[in-house]
Amino acid sequence: MWKNKFREGSGCALLFLVICVGFIVIVYLNSAEEDPELQVFVKQGALRGQHFTTRKGRHILGFQRIPYALPPIGDLRFRSPQPFGNWKGVLDATRPAPKCVQRNVYLEEQEVSGQEDCLFINVYTPHIKGHHLLDVMVYIHGGGWVAGTGRNYQPTYLLDRDVVLVTFNYRLGPLGFLSTGDSACPGNNGMKDQVAALRWVRDNIAAFGGNPSSVTIFGESAGGASVHYHMLSPASRGLFHRAVSQSGTAFCPWSLAPNGSSKHQAEELAFLLDCPTQPSSEMVSCLRTKDAVDITATDRAYMEWNIHPMIPFRPVIENGDDAFIPASPLELSRNYTAVPWMTGITSEEGTIAASRLYGKNLIPDMDARFKYAAPIALYYSETSPRKDEVTKLIRDFYFGNSTINNDTVASVVNMFTDGWFLQGADRAVSLHFETGTAPVFYYYFTYRGSKSHSAVFGDANRNYGVCHADDLIYIFPSGDTLLGTTLTETDDKMVDIMTTLWTNFARTGNPTPTPFNGVQWLQVASPYSKEYVQIDKDGLSPKRGLLEERVNFWNTLPLEIPPSSSGKDEL
Repeated sequence: MWKNKFREGSGCALLFLVICVGFIVIVYLNSAEEDPELQVFVKQGALRGQHFTTRKGRHILGFQRIPYALPPIGDLRFRSPQPFGNWKGVLDATRPAPKCVQRNVYLEEQEVSGQEDCLFINVYTPHIKGHHLLDVMVYIHGGGWVAGTGRNYQPTYLLDRDVVLVTFNYRLGPLGFLSTGDSACPGNNGMKDQVAALRWVRDNIAAFGGNPSSVTIFGESAGGASVHYHMLSPASRGLFHRAVSQSGTAFCPWSLAPNGSSKHQAEELAFLLDCPTQPSSEMVSCLRTKDAVDITATDRAYMEWNIHPMIPFRPVIENGDDAFIPASPLELSRNYTAVPWMTGITSEEGTIAASRLYGKNLIPDMDARFKYAAPIALYYSETSPRKDEVTKLIRDFYFGNSTINNDTVASVVNMFTDGWFLQGADRAVSLHFETGTAPVFYYYFTYRGSKSHSAVFGDANRNYGVCHADDLIYIFPSGDTLLGTTLTETDDKMVDIMTTLWTNFARTGNPTPTPFNGVQWLQVASPYSKEYVQIDKDGLSPKRGLLEERVNFWNTLPLEIPPSSSGKDEL
């Protein structure tokens, strides 16, 4: 009997506790909805955000999943982005935005994921009212224009500084970069999405406490090349004031489709999906009826050796009033947007390729079929008229008479570092110094911390050095999800170094407006000496002539980096 009374009493107490907790939650939610700090008015209407906390415990405001263009679905697929218009009521800006349709080849994803209605922007700010307007940093994610999403780049580190951070999605793969080479689908829609996002920032960022007259665009890998394209493109003029290209420029061999290749890729896509290949207008009309997942799932049909080429659909040179890239990067460099620019690479960028080759035991095949594999993997198979000669020169330079095996790890890494990233960075720095008036700051990131992306790119068992994207670990908490370990004390120090340099640049156009630990980061003063800084755990070390022997080797190769200055992607 006493047990029953005890149970009845316990049940009443539990019910009372549930009611109290529920009441507290309701009060909290209501107060959050009514908090004027969480409600912002932009040109399209009102929206409500939420509170976030930074690495050092700072309370900030976040607004996510804000539409910056109409959903690119139905008849809007394969077209330039269209303005969103107004919404009714208060938009819920507390939910993470869905990613665009993709299959991440770098992480070996098996399933296509994401959705086509994905053109959303996210804004994170320390405050929106009662203070002076803050410098704005707009991040363009990488992922080879085939993968990635803005929501992966959270404000946890950067918003310990007084900046406003913006991230966003843009269309990827064939949905973002299909081109027929004519008016049916000129191409570069993913890049035009980026322009639309930058215009949205210009028009609305003041409502979040950001200064539309002080916008820095920065990105890594394909995001870095995208940033460089915005510097070159007439379509992006006036939308930003400083730029940072990490591990990617418009002169990297993977950053532009060779002449004529986009038409071939489009026709192959149509063939795979049972659409007509001619005329191009009928091809595109048919492709608009196909499922976005099926379109994206054709990616493996384009792979010629292993997973290479990784980027079958790329930016293209196009015609028309809406053209984003109206001429070659070389030609556009003669009249580019002259803003302060930071660019550089990590010391072992090529780990993104080498870790997979070693981790999946593909090195023996590369050694045996180097003449076939190298032009495909290094992106000169369609551009060099002397590719066999180039292949022999590359093999001799990196491997001599040696077999490519477990003893040549460093050489394989260097080959991909130089071919994919270093040559493009060096060429871009030289051209911008020669043709521009704004400063260029060059860097070499050499800090190997407790985490490395080599673990997710293919091999968690070997230390390859400082992998592609390892610098991002200290700007965003992006490594937490992928790599799953906490930062060490030295890693934490590197976060302070990187966020200081990057936000200094966003604020002043100079990463060291005052000496950083006694060191001044000097801008490039000559295309021959190419001043740069090495960034490591101890801070900055001034240097000159980054990897000159390797740069000079690539500069002598008959690669004919695509396309020629007069070329259009002709039918």
